[in-house]
Amino acid sequence: MLAVMVVALGVFALSSCDEDDDETPVEPTDELVVLEGNITTSQTLDAEKRYLIRGKVYVQAGATLTIPAGTILFGEKDSDGTLIINRGASIDARGTAAEPIIFTSQAPAGFRNRGDWGGLVILGRAYNSNGATSTIEGITAAAGSENGVYGPGAGNAADNDNSGFLQYVRIEFAGIALSQDNELNSLTMGSVGSGTTIDHIMVSYGNDDAYEWFGGSVNHKYLIAFSTIDDDFDTDRGYNGKIQYGAVLRDPLIADFSGARAWESSSNSNAVAPTVGGIARHSKPKFSHVTVWGPILFRATAQVNAFYRAALEINTSSEIEVRNSIITGFPTSVNFAASNAVVTNNVFAANTAQTPTAGSGATVPADFATANTLEATVTNIFGAFSSGSIYNFASPPVLQSATSPYLTGAVNLNATDSFFDNVPHYGAFGSSAPAGWNFSAAWVNFDPINADYELEED
Repeated sequence: MLAVMVVALGVFALSSCDEDDDETPVEPTDELVVLEGNITTSQTLDAEKRYLIRGKVYVQAGATLTIPAGTILFGEKDSDGTLIINRGASIDARGTAAEPIIFTSQAPAGFRNRGDWGGLVILGRAYNSNGATSTIEGITAAAGSENGVYGPGAGNAADNDNSGFLQYVRIEFAGIALSQDNELNSLTMGSVGSGTTIDHIMVSYGNDDAYEWFGGSVNHKYLIAFSTIDDDFDTDRGYNGKIQYGAVLRDPLIADFSGARAWESSSNSNAVAPTVGGIARHSKPKFSHVTVWGPILFRATAQVNAFYRAALEINTSSEIEVRNSIITGFPTSVNFAASNAVVTNNVFAANTAQTPTAGSGATVPADFATANTLEATVTNIFGAFSSGSIYNFASPPVLQSATSPYLTGAVNLNATDSFFDNVPHYGAFGSSAPAGWNFSAAWVNFDPINADYELEED
């Protein structure tokens, strides 16, 4: 019989299991520690072990969960395993390019699928337009409980709030739809402040959104969304962070019935944003140097899932800004259902409708066609198609060709904001990729279904 440690309320207990079947989920052993319940005191995990997230695990205010580089954590399917960092708590998950931290499915290699577990939720005390004490979607909090609650509470909104570190991390097969518009995403952030460091993240096979922000001011670099079912970047409730370097790759056969997009940016249905914690604002995230490889690049249009919508959906008062990006392969380039967004100095290519659409009460910016480039031929950017008239989804075109006209011309945002690097090319990559930000780096894996996550034998 093999022993298992259970972490609950900071107390260690023992149970046992002797399962050994290659077609059953990963089961507890003496080297698989179960995390469950509330973590009330700071804990440091051991990269030499594996961890099973059982049910909703809450890191409570004042506690820090430290996850060393190379650690692998499985989400338990039967209990909807989900890790939640409450406001006032902290996560210290600093992987490396060679040794990423991996949150993944409990299922064995070859049997993993989207929706196998809940995902990762990080909460803070920055502004959000939903309320000072809001419960994140996908979580049901007991009356008076801090579990799943985000926002400034009774004090002022702390836009520089610090929830810790998340670097060189993969999140795979996560996301649970509890009901319509009430889902756990792969990485959900509520009121996360700019003191938090989140970069070099890869989300694969998300069962809802890859990344969703509810308010907050956290900034990011190097975000990958691969084979998401719903939206890749969903910004809502007054989020005003900055993102540079993003890669979106869409499976042409997979899309959510609610409509799948690379971006869905919302704010608040009120024309004037509500004041919460002394601040009032609509969503105003700033994205730069993102490449979107949309579904039409990988299948004939007639074969693409009919639930794909615009690459960029802008609604409910959002003031999103998107620049220096390459956006390809969607049925529609942009849908403007709000009028204060800035979509300029981007390249749109191979979208069925390159000209944007407008929702009720909104208009397409008059200068859209001149402020952006509508590229007639996507191979001018990425080179020749790899399989006839399309690219190969299993081996997408990562870099721009040496003759691409978009290796220069990007707007220098660093001139007014030091967060942004000054790089000349449009999109996530030029004709070469720096170390740590390329698809051949060890922290990137486009085949997590078959990845071997077993401990090595001594």
